[in-house]
Amino acid sequence: MCRKLTCLILFVLAIVTTSAHADKLSGLADVTVVDDAIVSFRYEGTEYVVADGDLVLGTTTRWYIPAGGVETLWVDGTPAPSATVSGTSTVKANDIGPNADNFFFGIEGDADNISSIDGIDFQQTIFPFLTDTFFLFERGGNDNGTWQAIYANGSLGAPVQFSAANVYANTGVNVTGQNAFGVVFKTDVLVMGVRIAASGHDTLSISTPAGANPTQTHDPQPENGAKGVPVVGTVLSWKTGVDPADPNSPNPNITAHYLWVSKPYDPTNPPSGPDWNDPGVQQFTIGADTNPADGSVDPSALKAIGGLQRDSLYYWVVDEGLIGSSGPLEADPAKIIWSTTWSFETVTSVPEVDAGSSIVTWLKAGTTTVDLNGTVTDATGDVTSILWSVVSSPAGSTVNIANNSVAATTVSLTETGRYILELFAKDAAQNEDSDMTKINVYGDSCEAAKNDPNGYTAPLYDFNNDCRVDFEDFAMFAPTWLEDESLTGDVLYDAGTITLPPVVQFTNPLDSSTVSGELIINAIAYDPAVGTTDGDGMLDAGSVFFEVIDSLGTVLDTQNENVATFNMTWNTALPLYPNGVYTIRVTAESDAGEQTIDEISVTVNNP
Repeated sequence: MCRKLTCLILFVLAIVTTSAHADKLSGLADVTVVDDAIVSFRYEGTEYVVADGDLVLGTTTRWYIPAGGVETLWVDGTPAPSATVSGTSTVKANDIGPNADNFFFGIEGDADNISSIDGIDFQQTIFPFLTDTFFLFERGGNDNGTWQAIYANGSLGAPVQFSAANVYANTGVNVTGQNAFGVVFKTDVLVMGVRIAASGHDTLSISTPAGANPTQTHDPQPENGAKGVPVVGTVLSWKTGVDPADPNSPNPNITAHYLWVSKPYDPTNPPSGPDWNDPGVQQFTIGADTNPADGSVDPSALKAIGGLQRDSLYYWVVDEGLIGSSGPLEADPAKIIWSTTWSFETVTSVPEVDAGSSIVTWLKAGTTTVDLNGTVTDATGDVTSILWSVVSSPAGSTVNIANNSVAATTVSLTETGRYILELFAKDAAQNEDSDMTKINVYGDSCEAAKNDPNGYTAPLYDFNNDCRVDFEDFAMFAPTWLEDESLTGDVLYDAGTITLPPVVQFTNPLDSSTVSGELIINAIAYDPAVGTTDGDGMLDAGSVFFEVIDSLGTVLDTQNENVATFNMTWNTALPLYPNGVYTIRVTAESDAGEQTIDEISVTVNNP
């Protein structure tokens, strides 16, 4: 039998897709590094742990464009090509692409462990499956350039321009005298890699989240690692691998699903992997097109499975036979797609015990009786014993459980204080479970109310704190009936230094104007409390921040200035700025900390 542990499949994805319209970059700073090795980082609420296999590396290469204009691979280990990017430092033969394909900020013999784009044109990283999320850490965070998605057919997405100083996030981790900066690149569609063109860019590590390869069977139900799967009426289902030429459709070359279900294993002592040659393995072949009349492969498939045992661990996998496949034992990687192994655990027979909510109560005539709302459930229905018992109680108290062999009963208590009761259950297989509940008993209802774990709010006019408003409270209030603490005159106070918001005004372009090509955006800004000359009161702690925003509200470019004259260069002819209406926003913050925001609207109209 040939399974993916001994057979490898390698095929070229060829996907035709439309350009991504929302590829974007954002900062990534929440990273844990120990001894120059990335341990984990957190992004959008998810923690990615390297040791848990949460991340996958790609293959990074560096490229240059010689005088002939043909993109040329710089083969690692060969002499450095002539510099092709003006204004950068010399090319670095030792800072090769594979340095980016690990989780280290520094390694022995290569302290900085970088893939450098100094003196050449770009680097690109290809991953083993389609993805839409890329994590990168870079040394220095002070470069400018572009990111581009690499679609599965090798074409490039629209360039996403960046200034690292405004996009990359400082991790605070020092790498040979410069800090490491993190960034996330999100693409609008699934792609196979990324290209980065940025002179001086030094990549420390680039990775993508581990996940299902959509060209394989995916989205298993029950989910991978599911527990409590029933042993009767169990149905396994999955989604068909997608068409490499159209990720929105199933692969038309798939003719059959080969389902393998392992023998049962002990979930408390799982094997290192399933034995697919064991005679207890179940194997099924399911047609990929259950309705040949529609002429298309089904997007999903399912199979009802019998003979499962409770309290067991099962592995399962669905390989996909392609045109010409000889069956589930097919060994030709051109005729079969081997897939990921999943697992599930069947329903357990252990009783599940819930002693119910804890209780706050009080004595009435020296005693109190409360309901015990315990529950005991067992998937196999073979519970043999149930028992309530007292774990702790106040000194001198009497605890009387009406029926200690049923889960739902009552208990009478005679003293104030805390009582702990336990509900225990056992089944025919000697599996057992227990749970405890707490009962707090107080001397009266007011004391109980004040100790309500959900909180207590006293009545507004309960001056004597007895939980009620009555004549005793009125008698306490009456002597102050005519007291008057309202002001009898104006109040004088020292407000300290009074500051004013800065004045900000666009001088070029003007609101509602039409622009094209490259232009200089200019605004004057000053603090009127300091002076009326451009820059007065703005050049110390103050700043002027420009933003270019498209009609969808996306910020496409920014620039921060703290030296008058306050200018920003905007090249509207770049592909990033198709003809249309844009907002230019300027935020002026004075040295005194006051802020003013102004916006204008312009129309880009390039030929």
